[in-house]
Amino acid sequence: MWVTWLSKLMTGEVGCQWAPWFKTHYTDYTRAPSDFPLATWTAEHNKLLDEVSKERLKLGDSVYREEQNRFRVRRSTGLVVAGKPDLVTVDKDGHCTVYECKTGIPRQSDMTQVILYMMLLPYAVPLYKGKNLSGCVVYKTGARSDIPAKAIDKAFGESATYFLNILESPDPPSPTPHLNECRFCDITEEDCSERVKTDDVISEGEAPEAPI
Repeated sequence: MWVTWLSKLMTGEVGCQWAPWFKTHYTDYTRAPSDFPLATWTAEHNKLLDEVSKERLKLGDSVYREEQNRFRVRRSTGLVVAGKPDLVTVDKDGHCTVYECKTGIPRQSDMTQVILYMMLLPYAVPLYKGKNLSGCVVYKTGARSDIPAKAIDKAFGESATYFLNILESPDPPSPTPHLNECRFCDITEEDCSERVKTDDVISEGEAPEAPI
């Protein structure tokens, strides 16, 4: 399973626990087509990532990008948690910082995603072993959210464990479908009979008259 799935569950941005549970347990499924503008997003994201990389290099940091940071951590139960942080820098004093570049509107899951990276990287990448990492979310607008190493506390760890246990359980949670999530979900009706389609929803302006 991917860290991004976990961060959205932990912050409540994804209400249907069944969808990430399904994708954690099954990979060979038919995926619904997407109208997400991938080419535009990729170009904007890479531009922002390049700007942050150059900024940190000018300051004398060592910079490690995307594939250099890809990791897979196996829990004792067998579940593999995977991630690919955008950028990790190491300054002259050996302090490590995880940067995540976001081109959309700020979301709470952005920070949770980075904290999960901060927590897991020392277990998976030898370069960061034994390090206390800090973090920073960088937005296209120029806004930044700094995250101290102390954000990894007991409560955060317990929350992450709670939702990881849900995702790796052999018993699926009940689906809670609604249009706002189903429209962006890549699981088709072939596997999810409760998937909500646009045609199934009364459009705005066509609400039935109330009986009172």
